[in-house]
Amino acid sequence: MPETKYERVDYMLAVYAFKLVSWISYLSPDWLRYGFAAIAGEIYYWAARSHSHYSDLSMQIVLGEPKINKRVRMISRRCFRNYVKYMTDFFRVNHLTGDDYYKVTGTGGWEYIEQAVAPGKGVMLVTPHFGNWDVAAMLVGKRGYKLTSVANDFNPPELNELIQGARRKQGLTIFSPKEALRGLYTALKRGEIVVLLLDSPLQSEDSESVIINFFGKPARFPVGPARLVLKTGASIMFGYAARQPGNNYYYGLWSPPLSYELSGDKEKDVLEITQLFAGEIEKLVKRHPDQWYMFRKLWLTDEEVARYEQQKREAPLRKPARARKNAGIAQE
Repeated sequence: MPETKYERVDYMLAVYAFKLVSWISYLSPDWLRYGFAAIAGEIYYWAARSHSHYSDLSMQIVLGEPKINKRVRMISRRCFRNYVKYMTDFFRVNHLTGDDYYKVTGTGGWEYIEQAVAPGKGVMLVTPHFGNWDVAAMLVGKRGYKLTSVANDFNPPELNELIQGARRKQGLTIFSPKEALRGLYTALKRGEIVVLLLDSPLQSEDSESVIINFFGKPARFPVGPARLVLKTGASIMFGYAARQPGNNYYYGLWSPPLSYELSGDKEKDVLEITQLFAGEIEKLVKRHPDQWYMFRKLWLTDEEVARYEQQKREAPLRKPARARKNAGIAQE
């Protein structure tokens, strides 16, 4: 909570600003809202140089270009425009009904979700920061499935309630990072669906992770989803909602349950399941690179890989309490 009256004023201004933008996004015609979003995305790209720098690096790797060039920057700028379009869609969520989502979204693969939930062991549904992940999750919730996820808290609590309340309204149960592991485990044991974003760059070296091959380069991914799968026997799936030309339609697709074989070596199995998830993300991003919003550092340098491996060798049994609290669960 804010310590001074000035902080409190700032917080309340944030709440009122969110409400105002929410209503403007909802009431504005699509041509105006998305036109504004495209302009705002361009401004965001050129103004937030640290974010656009990492986006350019990401697109260089995804596109397989030897350096950041005109093509890389063009796709990267489209990423920023699509991201702001996603944000205007999210601001509207509090005012939408279930029918609104069915009007603007096509879907495929529902039979795979039915197949995955049938054993009653829960489903781990993984999606990246791609397209509109809120729509992907909410569509599943509107079909009557119970969904659980994790998201960072926002200050002040009133703003947090507006943001997370919008998601709960669409059928999601949201846990804060501190409550995540227990909440997600319980949901899976009840046979429900857990939705997690796997491609969030980890902010702390204490967060439990593995290094996987992603687009031919080393990247650190959280281990939480894979460990929850091993503990609960949950089915694992991949899903997304991609924006279609014209902006008014998304196409949501759920993959068949992903198959994997257990070796009995838990750490090896965690690595292989995480690599399996990363492979699905890689295939999707190659198809729609301009809808992947990777504006932070994800890949590791050779020096960072060496330091990670050294730390792993020096402290194989140490698991600090702070690491357990954020034991490989990425947040939005």
